[in-house]
Amino acid sequence: MTSDIEYYKQLSKKVSTNHDKINFFDQNQKAFYVDIYSDSWSKMMEAYAKAENLSSEQLNKIEEMKWNEMPENLKIFAYDFCILNGFVFTGVGK
Repeated sequence: MTSDIEYYKQLSKKVSTNHDKINFFDQNQKAFYVDIYSDSWSKMMEAYAKAENLSSEQLNKIEEMKWNEMPENLKIFAYDFCILNGFVFTGVGK
């Protein structure tokens, strides 16, 4: 797991724009699940649903989508929440 974290930390250093965040999301699904202790994906989805004022039905539709078909604003939100501000990725973007 540590090597995965370091790998994604290094990759994330190349991310600077929203377009980069979307590409990182599309190409590195595993990065969003590497922190097995914090359940950051579920927490991110809860925060996203609140921020976007989504109903549980709308949220379920998003969760059923294929990874690359998820909305771009979710991809950016997920990168910021899980990678940029995620505990396991401390130091990313600083």
